[in-house]
Amino acid sequence: MNDNIMHKDTTVTTIGKLLNKYREHHNLTQQELAQQLSAYCYDFKNLNSVTISRWETGTTTPGCNKKQQLLHFLVSTQCFHRISECYEIAKSAYESLFAPLSKLFNRNYQYLIGNFPEFKIDHSNIHPLTEFPNKSEHYEHIIDIETATNVEGYYSVTKERLRTLCEHPSSFSIICERKKQHLGHFVMFKVKNDVAEEIVHHKRKEYTVTPADLCRPDEKGTYYIHALYGKNPSIAAWLNVYAYLHLFEHIEHIDNVMIFSSRKDGPQLTKDYGIELIKKGYNDFFGFEWHGFMSPVEKILFSDMVVKRIF
Repeated sequence: MNDNIMHKDTTVTTIGKLLNKYREHHNLTQQELAQQLSAYCYDFKNLNSVTISRWETGTTTPGCNKKQQLLHFLVSTQCFHRISECYEIAKSAYESLFAPLSKLFNRNYQYLIGNFPEFKIDHSNIHPLTEFPNKSEHYEHIIDIETATNVEGYYSVTKERLRTLCEHPSSFSIICERKKQHLGHFVMFKVKNDVAEEIVHHKRKEYTVTPADLCRPDEKGTYYIHALYGKNPSIAAWLNVYAYLHLFEHIEHIDNVMIFSSRKDGPQLTKDYGIELIKKGYNDFFGFEWHGFMSPVEKILFSDMVVKRIF
């Protein structure tokens, strides 16, 4: 099967723009770039300048698997941090994820997220939790929602500990707020890799994480998704866009992304994130089936779902 798919309108894809800017920055000919890619990955062993030209102009575009290989190549060269044009192109692509994610959440997760009215939500409604004036109330909302959506007695994080964890410089915590209503949140903590291994195998309860378990901003570690809630699919989409942007902007200091789910439908809820199921089991004390998921950050940022929609 040919891995190049013809475009009817020859619109230049994100991957085409990235390759062009990478080549220009390094003063490479299309043939020289083809040779670099051929040396990087066996999938590109027969690559030539004609194909590179077609990718850059949008005459053809590589299939999903080859796009993923190209993105891994660009990450390996640190081009997103060394070439500002490449960084801005990719950032713009992740910002465009809102529309496809809204459709995805509408189709797949409406029963989970809820069927609340579609408020008019945009960037102005998303706020860093730790900088928000009424943050104390929002910590309480997060705890109330997480307590209600977990097995009774399982969620055991106090307001003070949640605040301390969220205020750590490597943490990611945002809320969606409209007219003083808490409409959603997304909270991630960057834990040390050995801590992530314990949690993903359920050798340690995820809600026992302390500040001592967290990484410095410039230290590599695993982002553990602690809490995610959106009152409707659009809100969930906006929150996810900001999370993708955070992961992309800090990719050089992230090893993995990890999710621990105490829901039976955990695999269904995480399938579009491209994250791998590492371990599953049953918690006899609390009486629930659990799933531990973890994948390298590149697998999340360049999952099939993401690459097919924005690259």
